[in-house]
Amino acid sequence: MSADYEYDVFLSYKRHELTLNWTRKVASMLVLWLTEELNRPARVFIDESSIQIGQKWPDEIKHALKHSRCIVCIWSPSYFQSSWCVSEWKSFVDREKMGNPKPYTLIAPLRFHDGEHFPEEAKGVEWSDVTEYAFTMPAFWDSQRAIELEAKLKAFARSVANIVSQAPAFDGNWPIVERDGSPAPSIPLAKL
Repeated sequence: MSADYEYDVFLSYKRHELTLNWTRKVASMLVLWLTEELNRPARVFIDESSIQIGQKWPDEIKHALKHSRCIVCIWSPSYFQSSWCVSEWKSFVDREKMGNPKPYTLIAPLRFHDGEHFPEEAKGVEWSDVTEYAFTMPAFWDSQRAIELEAKLKAFARSVANIVSQAPAFDGNWPIVERDGSPAPSIPLAKL
């Protein structure tokens, strides 16, 4: 029922059992460094820690999308094959276009894998490339490469903090794109 932002960042990623540990660690580092950059606790919506037992998760996702200042996407070909991921990303694509006179910048992508098989619209966006650090083996986190990844995420957090600080004022009519690609009907804030 809030009429303002509740989150600085909506974390959007394709869930896969082999990459879930990597995603959790990256999310934790992002929250840490974003907190440092913002000089206050970062409020990041992460589905598995932000949605409580018994809540209707599709409704919670839509609410969080509307009430987040920006989105951090972890892009891979499978991300763009997920209707949920695409609807999350497209919700912010549509919001960016509402900027007047120039579009807002509200999407901060991390390239997890590939790039060749991304939609054309995504290929034209600047991303932070973490493909060199996308490993599923637990031993990765005890390697020099993990230290390099954290340095990269620290710099990425600085960019995300800049996006957060320049986000437009909250608008209860921010578009939410449904899974089939069409805009969701506007939901009055009192029902969210």
